Amino acid sequence: MNKNLVRRRNATKRMGPRIPSAVRRLSNALCFGVARSDCVTFKEIDRREELSYKEFEEGYLYANRPVVVRGALRKWRALSRWTPEFFKTEFGGMKFSIADHEKGQPDYRGDGGTEYTMAQFIDRVLSSTDENPAPYFRNKKMYDLFPSLKQDIEPLPEYCFPNWLAECHLVKHVREALNRAAAIELYIGGQGGAFPVLHYDGIGTHAFLMQIYGRKKFIIFPPSQAGHLYPWPEKQNFSQIDIDKPDLKRFPLYANAVPTTFVLEPGELLFVPSHWWHTTKMLTPSITISVNTANQSNWQELIEFVAMRQPNPFVSLASRAYLTGAGAWRAWRDRNWSKSVN
Repeated sequence: MNKNLVRRRNATKRMGPRIPSAVRRLSNALCFGVARSDCVTFKEIDRREELSYKEFEEGYLYANRPVVVRGALRKWRALSRWTPEFFKTEFGGMKFSIADHEKGQPDYRGDGGTEYTMAQFIDRVLSSTDENPAPYFRNKKMYDLFPSLKQDIEPLPEYCFPNWLAECHLVKHVREALNRAAAIELYIGGQGGAFPVLHYDGIGTHAFLMQIYGRKKFIIFPPSQAGHLYPWPEKQNFSQIDIDKPDLKRFPLYANAVPTTFVLEPGELLFVPSHWWHTTKMLTPSITISVNTANQSNWQELIEFVAMRQPNPFVSLASRAYLTGAGAWRAWRDRNWSKSVN
């Protein structure tokens, strides 16, 4: 275990449990914890069409249960406009670097490495095969790189709201971490390309994956199966398992893991709840948009994630207290706004 993390935990214990216990009781009283389906496995993921927000909220968001929604992006101009060739034509001279790390490694940012122009990269994507896959253009901040395309992906589906990550937060380190996590990201890859690590999204957020072009295979596991997935000691939301070639001698418990596997098609939205493990592989050239969210349904997970990663125990307790209060206010605001609308 990370020595700094051990020291922080020990320091917090020496300070006494009264403050964090009181804050935890407050957050529980404010209903940040809800009944969930974390221990449930599914042979097939639910696929819904014309899913109302109320049905989504009750059956999936607060149940922490994944779902694919068909037709969720029908208002997006991107569906009829974005193709690999479109990016080559419109942004062919753009330069960037991509470094796909070894599968299972805890660093998956994909920065650095080989430099490409967009035109060169798209040519590589279109010639990509299972045996020789193109590198993966992933986790790229959409509005930083392609501000002119913002209108192509508006409005975001209603399922992505409310999103407390994107709001103003008074504490600087909290504001920076949460606002950064709220950024809309773009992914472009070719046949055979894959996300390099099985993971769940950081700071306890939900993820919404929106498929614009091509077909992408997803492999997901519920939080209850973490014991079979061998998280990295220093990065608990990343697994050491190579999904394509699992080493059962090193990781024998993975044989007991039960994945749910499915394909996301163009125009579909995938909801991956907080702490659900997932990874992907492209079956064809693929373009995807993602956004992470947090609200009353997963705020307690976010509080724990942020607080435990502060190097100073006093900052950790202060972060927990601030986030609990901020969540309470936003939950009250959202409930009253909903009543006024209805």
